Amino acid sequence: MNLFLMLLPTYLLGNFHCIGMCGPLVMMLGRHRYRYWYFLGRTCSFSLAGMVAGGLGAVIDVVLNMYHISAFTSFLFGSIIIGGGILAIFNIPIPIPRLFHGINRNMSLLLLRDHRFPTFLFGFATVFLPCGQTLIVFSACALSGSPWIGLINGCLFALLTSPSLFIAMQAHQLFQRTKVYANKLMGLCALFVGVLACFRGLAELEVIPHFVLYAKYHIVLY
Repeated sequence: MNLFLMLLPTYLLGNFHCIGMCGPLVMMLGRHRYRYWYFLGRTCSFSLAGMVAGGLGAVIDVVLNMYHISAFTSFLFGSIIIGGGILAIFNIPIPIPRLFHGINRNMSLLLLRDHRFPTFLFGFATVFLPCGQTLIVFSACALSGSPWIGLINGCLFALLTSPSLFIAMQAHQLFQRTKVYANKLMGLCALFVGVLACFRGLAELEVIPHFVLYAKYHIVLY
C-alpha cells in the first residue's frame, strides 16, 4: 500500500507520457481485429517485470544485510529513481543500447500482423522500450524488496496507464503538446519518491527517525 500511494501520481501522470511515447505505435494497431490483445500482453509483461524487480531487490537486501549495510539498497534505488526524475524533468532521452535497436526493429514487424499472438507479443515486448517512467517504477518495485508487491504495482502501473493508450488508438495527437509538461510533473514525483527512499536509508542507519504517516494501517512514509 505504501509503494502504491507513493507511485500513484506517477501512474496517473504517466498516461500523458505513454500517449506521447507509445501513442503513435498503438494508433497503428487501431484497425487490427485483435488490437486489445496488446493490452493483455502489456499488462502481463509489466506485472512480470515488477515481480522480477521486487525479487531482485529482496536478494540484494538479503546480501547487504549480511554485511550490515542494508541501507545501501535505499540509497541505490533511490538514486536511480532520482536520476530518472531528472531525465524526465529536463526531457533528456535515455541512451539506447544496440540491443534495443534490434528489439524495436522486431517489434515493428509484429505491427504488420493482424493476429492474436503477434499482437499479444507486441504488447508484451513494450516493457523493453527504453523509458524513464518504467525505470522509475521498477526501481521502486525493487526498493520494496517483495516480488508480490512488485507484481501488484507492475500490474497496476500497466492498468492505470492503459486509458491513454485506448484513447491513442483514435486521437494521440490531441495530447502530444501536454507530454513535456507531464514529463516535468512525473519527474518531480520521481524526485519525491527517490528522496523518500534516501530518507528511509538514513532511518535504517538511525540517523533520523522513521516517519509513520498512519500507524493504524502501518503506512510509513519512510
